[in-house]
Amino acid sequence: MKYIFILTILFSLSFLSCENKFEPPKTNYKAGEIPDQESWNSTVIFSDSGKVKAVLKAGHISQFNAQGLTLIDSGGVVDFYKDGEVVSTLTGKKGRVVDPDKDIEMTDSVTVVSKDGSVLKTPKMYWHNKTQKVTSDAYVHIKTPKEEIQGIGFESDQNLKNYTIFKPIGIFSQ
Repeated sequence: MKYIFILTILFSLSFLSCENKFEPPKTNYKAGEIPDQESWNSTVIFSDSGKVKAVLKAGHISQFNAQGLTLIDSGGVVDFYKDGEVVSTLTGKKGRVVDPDKDIEMTDSVTVVSKDGSVLKTPKMYWHNKTQKVTSDAYVHIKTPKEEIQGIGFESDQNLKNYTIFKPIGIFSQ
C-alpha cells in the first residue's frame, strides 16, 4: 500500500511538471530586431577611474550591440553622483543608452530632482556622460527654491545649479 501511494505521488508530479513548462516573457520584437541581451529589474553603474558617476535602474533593458544602443522600456531611474553623493535623480518611462559614449536619453514624463529640491519636468532629457551635463531641446519647466521658469531648450550641470533656458516663455519669482 505504501508503494502504491509513493508511485501515485511520483506519477502525479511528473504529469504536473509536463503541464507547467517554462515560458520566457512575451516581447514585441519583429524579425531581425531581436536584442543581443535582455535583463529585468536591472542596475547599471557608470563610472570613470573607479568613481561612480551615475547609477541606472530599469524595469526592462534590451541591448542591441550592432546598433550600439541599450533600450529602456519599463521605466528608468538614474541617480547622478558627485564626490560619492547623489546630487540629482532623473526619472522617465522610456529611454536609451548610446553605448560608445554611455550618454543617456530619457523620454516620456521626465523629471529631474536635485539635492536642493529643484524640480525639472520635460518630455525628454539627455545626460552627456563626458561633460556630466543634462540638456533638452523640448519644453521644460523648472521650479527651484527661488524661481519658476518655463521655456524651450535647456542645459545644466547635473545638479541643476547652473542652468540656462534657451527660449524662456514664463518666469515667476517666489
